[in-house]
Parts: sequence; structure tokens; C-alpha cells
Amino acid sequence: MNNMSVMQTVFSQRSYIALAIAIFVGFFLLFSTLDGYLFFSPIVIFHVPQDNVANFSLSVAITVLLGIVISMNLYMFKNMQFGWKQNRYWLSGSFIATATGACGCTSLGFAIISTFGGAGILATSFMTNYQLPLKIASLAILIAAYYSLRKNMIKSCTNRKDNS
Repeated sequence: MNNMSVMQTVFSQRSYIALAIAIFVGFFLLFSTLDGYLFFSPIVIFHVPQDNVANFSLSVAITVLLGIVISMNLYMFKNMQFGWKQNRYWLSGSFIATATGACGCTSLGFAIISTFGGAGILATSFMTNYQLPLKIASLAILIAAYYSLRKNMIKSCTNRKDNS
């Protein structure tokens, strides 16, 4: 079983395709709004400044991988007959990447500052200054989660064939 056959196995069902697309669209809208690329008032405007293209590209890559990894997680949990203890991949990097992908947003910073005071100011300034490296780290976590899921799906399918 290779990379394409793993993807074909998971995304052969329309429900997982729909889930991946819904996750992508939802997080894309969330990240675009929080990063200041998408505005809803007074009219809907989408604008990516030229100096933020790298940040925007990382956000898009993160949202695509979030859709794929979360769909694969659900497929593994539902179809591979793992229990909670055996399925370490349920709480993989997808949730960590979600937090780090949204952490550098300045509009989110005001909520953090008002909630946590001085510690919120420190956390927000750290997240704002290191937003690009944090997004790269979250992308690396998602890639590692994808390959871990892929490897375990291959191992699970091989074990199923051997037991049959």
C-alpha cells in the first residue's frame, strides 16, 4: 500500500471528502479573518498584502493539511477498529497545529491580553513576533502526523491481510 492508495482508501467515501473540504473552508475563513486578510464590514473584502504572502501561503497549507489529517484521523478511529488507548493518532498534531496557526493573530491578542493581563501581553507579543516560525512548526507537526497516520494505516492493512 503506497501513499496514493492510502489517500484513495480514505477519500473513496464522499463523507470524508466533504469533511476535509468543510474543515479547510472553516479554518481558511477563520485564519483569514483573524490574520486580517478577510474583512466583512462594510463590504466583504479579501486582500493579501505583498509582504504577507509567505504567512498567507503557510496558512493555506496548514488548512489543507488540517482537512486531510483530521479526516484521516476520523477514518482510522472509525474503520480500523482501534480503541482509545491503541489510537494515539486521535490527538495528533492537528489540534496543536490549529492552536499555533491561530496564535499570532493580532485580533485574538486583545482577548488574550484582557483575559490574562500581563502574562497575556507577554504571550501575545511572543506569538506576534514569532508567528511565521510557529506556523512553520505547525506545518511540520501536521506533516509528521500525516506520515504517522499513513504508516499506521499501511501497518493495519498489512496486519488485516495477514490475519485473514
